[in-house]
Amino acid sequence: MPSTQVSSRCRALWFVALLLASVWPLFGHAGQPAEYRIGVEQVDYYPIYSAVPPDNEYRGYARDLLDLFATRENLRFIYVALPVRRLSHSFWSGRLDLVFPDNPRWAEPQKPAGITYSQPVLQFQDAMLVLPERKGQPRKNFRRLGFVRGFTPWKFQDDIAAERVVIEEAPNPEGLIHMVMAGYIDAANMAQQVANFHLKHLGREGGLVIESSLLPLSDSYYHLSSIQHPELIHRFDAFLQREQAAIQTLKAKYGF
Repeated sequence: MPSTQVSSRCRALWFVALLLASVWPLFGHAGQPAEYRIGVEQVDYYPIYSAVPPDNEYRGYARDLLDLFATRENLRFIYVALPVRRLSHSFWSGRLDLVFPDNPRWAEPQKPAGITYSQPVLQFQDAMLVLPERKGQPRKNFRRLGFVRGFTPWKFQDDIAAERVVIEEAPNPEGLIHMVMAGYIDAANMAQQVANFHLKHLGREGGLVIESSLLPLSDSYYHLSSIQHPELIHRFDAFLQREQAAIQTLKAKYGF
């Protein structure tokens, strides 16, 4: 091959290599998932969610749902487990991209403006559970009320202030169930779905019943929220609509 042709071919190959080198970082960057820090409660509320020391591994229905969203949208989530009060302040001060769970009615007076909430992620019923033989007793008979450690019994603040009730804590819902059954507390607070899951796991289905005189049964909702990334919340809403079949499969996995 003449030297002039070799030289021209080398220059062409060099130009192509230079061009690829210049655009390659763009392709590589585009392929990397965007990273977000999601604040979650350092509370054991399995099967909805759980993150407890020492490893704070996030698990449960919420983890599976958020991981599915991340997979579908090419995102990377870093779960940051914090005590409930620290979680709120970290989120409001901008140190977290998103938080779960959240609700527009929680801590309403303290919240900053500009929080975007997703459509409801999970519907649940907050309940007070008692032994079947105690259902229907006068309210004054229920003085010792149990809550999962980390939750604030704000619906009973007036009773606490008036010393009509005393609050006892357990590290998890299963612990609360044992405390009610042993007679150490008079009633336990948890989502009806959480109670059903653990009672079934313990082989004690029907072992506790709802006492609506202590807390009227009503629907509540968990939401995903963000201050800095409203567009991500909109993508999450679209995901909830688009992936209903997959979401129902996850709910069935956890007995919801």
